[in-house]
Amino acid sequence: MREPKPYWRDVPLELRKQIEEKMVSSIRMATRVFGGYGPTATFRIFLEDGRTLIAKGAGQGSIAENWRVLPLEEAMYRDVTAINPISPRYFGSVSVDGWHLLLLEDLRNAKKVPPWSEAVALQAMRDIAAFHVRGLSEDGKVEAMAGKGVTDNWLNIKNNIDERNYFLGLFHENRNKAEAWLDAVIDTLIPIEGELMRPDQPWGLIHKDIRSDNLRFRNGNLVLFDWALACRGPLIFDVGFFFPSIEGEGGPIAERLLPEYKNEMASHGLEFPVFAEQSVAVATAGFFATRAGKPPIPLLPRLRYIQRLQLGPALRWSSNLLGLPTPPTLNFI
Repeated sequence: MREPKPYWRDVPLELRKQIEEKMVSSIRMATRVFGGYGPTATFRIFLEDGRTLIAKGAGQGSIAENWRVLPLEEAMYRDVTAINPISPRYFGSVSVDGWHLLLLEDLRNAKKVPPWSEAVALQAMRDIAAFHVRGLSEDGKVEAMAGKGVTDNWLNIKNNIDERNYFLGLFHENRNKAEAWLDAVIDTLIPIEGELMRPDQPWGLIHKDIRSDNLRFRNGNLVLFDWALACRGPLIFDVGFFFPSIEGEGGPIAERLLPEYKNEMASHGLEFPVFAEQSVAVATAGFFATRAGKPPIPLLPRLRYIQRLQLGPALRWSSNLLGLPTPPTLNFI
């Protein structure tokens, strides 16, 4: 099932004219582009001069969240130079009443993942580390990350019977084993999850939403898009929340990738305390644990599937890292 995105025929003529003026070429045709999980207006535009570009933003059918984050993403492309080597080229934006689109480099010929190879995943770690180092000088241009919804998920599962049942319902025939596992570990997980936002670890500019549908590899190097959630936060958050996506899609596990990232950061004098690694692993698992089992969201039809895909690896990583009992297998379907 796909998200309900607007068609090119819905785009006002005035907006099309603005695109042509900005790109100094007539538009030959345009098609909808799918990716991500929401009803963002996204088009691939074919210009008469042979170039293509991506127009993405908010328009007909866009939800309030699209409109809220769009100015934040535009400000990243416009004002933060640290993202330039790791983001699509930005050509500007166009708008009319009810529509606002960002014009970006088309990465259709860049490498997609999955499939993941170890070499590609390790390159991603090095490129994220390089971005984090560059971003240290510009983290004052973004808001600080909020902990709510990230550091309190295991606590919510313990205190809220509905949250607990949503999580346990993912295990179906293994529910009794999952309940025993949860009762055995949750009091260990709660305080560790709460340490994620501690200031005594490397903080800086983070993307905050790195996953396979938000990236490509251009000439062998990582390119990230969808910068709407970028903020100042614990640097390890970017890779910690990325690992379950890679493992869930058949790529290397966190234990193979995190050392590569840490080594790159250490070469720039940035070291991560033990609590930082543990807390991001536990917080990542808690984030997906409180979401993957909930009812589908009509405008985001694929979201729960992706969250289930990432929950299993996140539970495995956090349990292994802390030496906790192995969680039972969840029902993925």
